[in-house]
Amino acid sequence: MIINVRGAGGSGKTELVRRILWDYGWRGGIAQASPLTAEPILRQERQRPIGYRLTHPSGGRSLVVLGHYEVTSGGCDTIRQRDGGLDEVFCLAHQQGAAGHDVIIEGLRLSSEVERTKELARLHRVHILRLTTPVEQCSRNLARRRRTGQKSLAAITASVLGEQARIEQACAVLERRADVEYVGFEQALVRVRTLLRLPLQAGPIANGRPS
Repeated sequence: MIINVRGAGGSGKTELVRRILWDYGWRGGIAQASPLTAEPILRQERQRPIGYRLTHPSGGRSLVVLGHYEVTSGGCDTIRQRDGGLDEVFCLAHQQGAAGHDVIIEGLRLSSEVERTKELARLHRVHILRLTTPVEQCSRNLARRRRTGQKSLAAITASVLGEQARIEQACAVLERRADVEYVGFEQALVRVRTLLRLPLQAGPIANGRPS
């Protein structure tokens, strides 16, 4: 099962996945001494992990999360072109899914991707969760993250509107190939936990700022 969280910048994609990582025992990339384990997937040419492999807390399928989450903007956007870019993201998602793991992918660049997602959905069950965070909230989150204040809010809002239009167009196409749901942040969190057979309790906020 491949879970793909989509949304504009500032919609909460990275924060949502951080909460799921926490549910599996991830604590900043280090697995603590507990029944929950989180193994970084390392590559020699990368300083930070290209993903994490996590043991299910109650014995279900292990989960692979692609990209790293050790900076504010994490996820698949941390897999740069020199690492293979989106081609590598979808290749890894397929490989890990074929190996029997559940997989989570999220990132701004892949939120409007279509063709690779179609192919992935031909091979695996793909759940797309499109975050419906309001434009104004996305813009405020981005302005706070970038520490720009009100002076850049209009330009940020225009950018978010453009991102949302591209994401909506992509999701409309993908509805014929994948399970596409339009959900708010809290609904999405419950949905991911349900799909992964996790407890539905609210986990701690990893950094306090959706991204």
